[in-house]
Amino acid sequence: MGKKSNPPPPDYAPLANASEETAKIMASLGREQLDFAKQQYREVSPFLADIAEGQRQAQDQQLGQARDYYDYQRDAFRPVERGLVASAQSFNTEAERERRAREAAVDSGLAFGTTRRANERALASMGVNPNSGRFAGIGSAAGLTQAASRAAAVTNARAQADQVGYARRLDAAGLGRGLPGASTAAYASATRSGALAGDARQSAGQNYSANFAAGAGTIGAGQNARLQGLGNVLNAQTSAYINSNDSFLGDVGGILGGAAGLAKAGGFAALSDRRRKENIREVGVDQRTALSLYEFNYIGEPDRKFIGVMADEVELIYPDAVSYGPDGYQVVDYGALGIEMKEVT
Repeated sequence: MGKKSNPPPPDYAPLANASEETAKIMASLGREQLDFAKQQYREVSPFLADIAEGQRQAQDQQLGQARDYYDYQRDAFRPVERGLVASAQSFNTEAERERRAREAAVDSGLAFGTTRRANERALASMGVNPNSGRFAGIGSAAGLTQAASRAAAVTNARAQADQVGYARRLDAAGLGRGLPGASTAAYASATRSGALAGDARQSAGQNYSANFAAGAGTIGAGQNARLQGLGNVLNAQTSAYINSNDSFLGDVGGILGGAAGLAKAGGFAALSDRRRKENIREVGVDQRTALSLYEFNYIGEPDRKFIGVMADEVELIYPDAVSYGPDGYQVVDYGALGIEMKEVT
C-alpha cells in the first residue's frame, strides 16, 4: 500500500491579504468621513457663528428693552398706580364726604343766588312789584327749584369727571403692564427661530453623514464576513493538518488525538483542555508553579499516557500561558510555565 496523501499545511496568505485589504478599505472610509466632517465644519461654522452673534445681539436688545420698559413703568405708570391707590383710599373717608357736602352746598348757594336775581329781573320786566308778597313767593319757589337742579347737575358733573378720570388712569396703568410681556415674547420667538435655522442648516449634512456611516458599516460587515469565511477555511485546514498522522504535529509528543502541539519560542504548547482528556489522576504538585500534576490519556488514545497540567487550573493562576485553539479547546504554553508535559513510558 502506498503512503497516504497528507493535506497541505494551512495557507495563511489569503487571510492575511484579506485582513490587509479590509484595513485599507476601513482606513479609506474613515479618512473620507473625517474629510467630510472637516468640510462641513468649515461651511457651517461661519453660518452658525452669525446665528450665535445674532442671538447675542437679540439678547442684548431684549435686555435693553426690558430695562427701558422697567424705567418707563417706574417713571410713568407707577406714579399713576400710586395715585389710583391713594384716590381709591381717600373716597371712603369722612373728610371726603364732608368735602363733597361743602362743595354741593356752595354750588347750591351760588345757583340759588344766580337764579333769584334772574327771576327778579324777569318779574320786574313783567310789571310785578319786587316788594310784593306775590313777587317774593314766585321768586322763592322758582329759585329753590332751579337752585336744586343746578346744584345737583354741578355735583353730578364733578362726580362723573372724577369717575372718568379714574377709569382712564386705570386703563393707562393696564396698558403699561402689558407691554413688557409682549416685547419679551417677541424676542424669545426670534431667538427660537434662529436656533431652528441653525438646525435646519445642518440637517442635510447630518443626513449625509448618517447615510455615509451606514454605507461604511455595510462595507465593513461584508469584509468581516469575508474574513470570517477565510478564517473558517483556515481552521479547517489547520485541523486537517494537525490530525494527519504523518504531520510533524501528529508525531511530536502527541498532541494526541488530534490535539495541537506547537513549538514556540518559549517552549512547547500542548492541548490541555480537560474536556479532551480521560482517566485523569493527580500524581503530584510542581514546586515552582504550585500547579497540580496529573496523569491522563487523551480521549481516543487509551494506550498513551502523559503527565501534565489542566488548562482550566493554569488559567486561574497564569492566564497568559493559556490560549484557545481554532476548535475552541484550551492550549497551555508549557514553555511559559517552565515545565514539561511528559509521556509515561
